[in-house]
Amino acid sequence: MEVKGVKWVSQEVCDERHKGVETYLDHNRNNLEKQDGEIRDIQEAIVRLTFLIDRHDSEIEDHELRIRNMEAKPGKRWDNLMIQVGSLLTAAVVGGFIGSVF
Repeated sequence: MEVKGVKWVSQEVCDERHKGVETYLDHNRNNLEKQDGEIRDIQEAIVRLTFLIDRHDSEIEDHELRIRNMEAKPGKRWDNLMIQVGSLLTAAVVGGFIGSVF
């Protein structure tokens, strides 16, 4: 049977072309499987990196808090010293006033 403008191929040519397509698809499938494994490795690395980033963030926050406390200590000492000096001066003035009245 002939159809105008259509060329028929033999079964052997058809089988050969199918084998070629199957070989091509197998090659692509192998490449996809390889890439799938690589993507899984990258996903696992991302999970590990996310965990490390979270841990480092909490450590940094802890370090910042400790540094702030260390930096605040001299200021607190100065404040305490000024309070004590003020208290002593007030006591001296009150004592002098009481001493001069009696």
